[in-house]
Amino acid sequence: MFADGLAELEAEEKRLARERRELERLRGRAPVLPGSVAELRQEFEEKCRDLAADSPEFGALLRRLVPAFHVYLVRLCDGGHPLPRARATLSLAGVAPDARHAAGVTAFLTRTVTLDLFEPPQRERIRAAAVRLAGTGLDQRQIAARLPEPATQAGVWQALALDRRMRELGLDPPYVPMTAPPSDYPKLRRHLNAKYAFEPLPDYRPPEL
Repeated sequence: MFADGLAELEAEEKRLARERRELERLRGRAPVLPGSVAELRQEFEEKCRDLAADSPEFGALLRRLVPAFHVYLVRLCDGGHPLPRARATLSLAGVAPDARHAAGVTAFLTRTVTLDLFEPPQRERIRAAAVRLAGTGLDQRQIAARLPEPATQAGVWQALALDRRMRELGLDPPYVPMTAPPSDYPKLRRHLNAKYAFEPLPDYRPPEL
């Protein structure tokens, strides 16, 4: 216990020493910050120009630009396969090291974005167009013939049913996060075994979805 406490104190002492050296280095000069989006883009391109995509240096740069990246599963509200979605924190302040020394700049250059890492199923791809054409009085076969991608009458029916279900649940878009294995998906049954157990890592904190 005492050894762990001593190690924590030594680590904190080193961190404070680094901060003090950094503050002393910055004393007497104004922080260098990009004045526009174009300058920010230019700085990023200059940092990446001589780095190989698989180099440790490029990986370190990406970790500064994307400090948090979580992948989780979603599913269409009418069922179907689990689909991967990512929630990423993008911090352009990683391009300009002095940004952390200017109040409010880091927060201004930080955004959280959601990225779909999948191709939507056809019933979702054609849903909006199918609903619009159905509003003109066309039947499902006529709608299928007028869609921007080949589709069958059954595909149009599924798209319209998905839209109805989405509106019943008040969703837009029609995806719901998967926080547990669904009971109606036959390919996910391993968790039903009496010997199955899942324990996340002690320091894991799930993102707010």
